[in-house]
Amino acid sequence: MDLHSLLGRHEPDLMASRWDEGRFVTSCTICGRPMVKPPGGGWLLARPRR
Repeated sequence: MDLHSLLGRHEPDLMASRWDEGRFVTSCTICGRPMVKPPGGGWLLARPRR
């Protein structure tokens, strides 16, 4: 795991965000990992869907 992931300093790509199933989704501009923003919340890393 890299230092970026350990510190949790992910930056959402706001220009690529889109609405999907009741939340905004995008990816981190630094590492490319998927991010979500639930209604009324802040940007978080997405959990893998099962």
